[in-house]
Amino acid sequence: MIVLCGYLLIFFVEKVAFDAHDILHEMEGVGALRDAEESSPAEEDSSNGFSGRSAVILLGALAVHSILEMTALGLADTFGDSALLTLSIALHQPAESIALLVAFLKSGMPKHQIVQFLSIFSCMGPIGVAIGMAVNSFATPIVDATMLAVVAGTFVYVGATEIIPEEWEDSDHKWTKFASLIAGIVSILVITQYTATLEGS
Repeated sequence: MIVLCGYLLIFFVEKVAFDAHDILHEMEGVGALRDAEESSPAEEDSSNGFSGRSAVILLGALAVHSILEMTALGLADTFGDSALLTLSIALHQPAESIALLVAFLKSGMPKHQIVQFLSIFSCMGPIGVAIGMAVNSFATPIVDATMLAVVAGTFVYVGATEIIPEEWEDSDHKWTKFASLIAGIVSILVITQYTATLEGS
């Protein structure tokens, strides 16, 4: 139940409060339009203002996402858990950061303002880790377990709602994609069992 709450939390943040997925698609559409034809100065100014607002909204969504992910890393008790979480975060966090950078560059904001916003985003990771470590060190076990379950729900959201459906939007190579999905699940299972064996010995 608590894992479901974590899933719904990140679902609300990304689909309802900020609508980050649509902003990313809108950003791609704006980029394609600008590549296809040159807009007039007046149109460019208005699109820059709208894109700047969209970039800030995307920053808010990814900031919440980053804090929740890094909180899980701070909650990790063992080296195996830390390694798995680090690998999981490292596989998709760079893509999110690049998408955010592209969004700000397309917004037409001054470079110093872009640096300020990206600096704020960079601070979200350490803040999340600090929150996780504080909960792990000072909170009661029930609070620790609750936080871990909520964060686990956010990881379920990323895999089940964002990555997997997006890959199946294109029907090409569906058997290869399905085999890769099963291989990934089996790999995580093997790694989890292996680290559990190491910790038990």
